Amino acid sequence: MKLMRQRGILFATLLAVGLATVGASSLSGLKLRGGRASDDLPAPALQGADWINASPTAAARVSAFKGRVTVLHFWTFECINCKHNLPYVAKWAAAYKPADVQLIGIHTPELPVERDPANVREAVKALGITYPVLIDGQGTNWNRYHQEYWPTVYVIDKKGNLRYKWAGELQWDGQNGYAEVTAVIEKLRKE
Repeated sequence: MKLMRQRGILFATLLAVGLATVGASSLSGLKLRGGRASDDLPAPALQGADWINASPTAAARVSAFKGRVTVLHFWTFECINCKHNLPYVAKWAAAYKPADVQLIGIHTPELPVERDPANVREAVKALGITYPVLIDGQGTNWNRYHQEYWPTVYVIDKKGNLRYKWAGELQWDGQNGYAEVTAVIEKLRKE
C-alpha cells in the first residue's frame, strides 16, 4: 500500500512539475534538457549487452539510430503506469516494420525484484512483448537520457536526433498521447 501511495505521489509530482513535457505539444517547439532544440540533439547511444528479443548482432543494429525512426520506451515491469503504456507500444510494433520504425523497450528497475534479469525476462514473456528490450539494470541509459519518470517515450529521427519526448502515461486523464506520438512518428517517417 505504501508503494502504491509513493507511486501516486511520484505521478502527481510528474503532473505538477512536468506538465509541459506530458503531452509535449508541437514538434518544432519541443525543447529537451539544456534548452537545445530537439532536432539539434543527438540521441545518446544505448549501452548494455543484456537484450531480450534480439540477438547480439540484431542488438547492435537496433541501437544504431540511423536510417529509420526509433521509439524508445523507458519502463519497468511493476509500474502500473508503464503497464498502461505497453498496449500502445505493442500497437506501434504491430503497425510498423522494424526496417521503418524500430521499437525498443529499455527496462530500468525501480524495485529490488526488478533488478534480477531473470525476472525481467519472465515479465517480458508474460506481458507478450515481442520487440527488443534492453535490460538497463544499473540505470546507465536512464542516466544518459537524464530520465526522471517511468514511463517515458522518446522518438528519434532517421539521422539519430532526439525529436520528441512524452513523459507519463500516453492516455492519462484524457491525454491523447498515443495519437500525438503516432503523428510524430508519421511525420518523421516522411522526412
